[in-house]
Amino acid sequence: MNARVEPPPKRGMGCFANGCLILIAFGILLVAAGIGGIFLSLRHIYLSDKPAPIPEASVPGAVTLGEASAATLSETSVTVRERLDTIKSSARAHQQTGAEFTAGDINALIAANRKSRGTAFVRIDGNVGQVQLSIPLKRFDLPFRNAFGLGDRYLNASVTMVAPPGTNANNVQLSAVTINGHSLPTGVLDWRLLGVGQSLRSYVTKYASQYGVTGGEISDGKVILHTSGY
Repeated sequence: MNARVEPPPKRGMGCFANGCLILIAFGILLVAAGIGGIFLSLRHIYLSDKPAPIPEASVPGAVTLGEASAATLSETSVTVRERLDTIKSSARAHQQTGAEFTAGDINALIAANRKSRGTAFVRIDGNVGQVQLSIPLKRFDLPFRNAFGLGDRYLNASVTMVAPPGTNANNVQLSAVTINGHSLPTGVLDWRLLGVGQSLRSYVTKYASQYGVTGGEISDGKVILHTSGY
């Protein structure tokens, strides 16, 4: 008899597509709720009953997102994962390296993950990056979701940032944060939910450390990540 060959395990999708962006956006929402002091206000102030339109990821030159374009997106996500893996392995070997990611690369990675597909879209205009999010709360198994009637609501948000050379997880700052049309202070990464617990920056630092990223920048329409080799 032929022994059954188990398929190789799927590799992780990385921070961009495995919930890092969504986690940060949802954390911002909870911090905002804590400052407001009334969780019930979430339903009408920071959440919407309709999703915001999120552009579909596409490949250069594609007219529609047909089978060929979808296949190319999948191929792109594989090469992006390989670059992330290279950063991670280089960091473990104490080797200095860097990798570049276009907005198309990141969007392909997001689209390749069924959990994040359709919830986020990244734009990079020169040295400015923007993430647009529209996340249905029904995707989250949260203890207070149904109790406060939030299961049918959407977290619609936009986050803008500039990351000059020398930026790292400890000093990265957001340029603008908007949730359901309401602006929040840009120092939200350093806030703590209800004044206690971990800040949102701690999660950014965690994911950066996970991949050995010691620095990064947004330049010339790309996100550039570095490992120091130390």
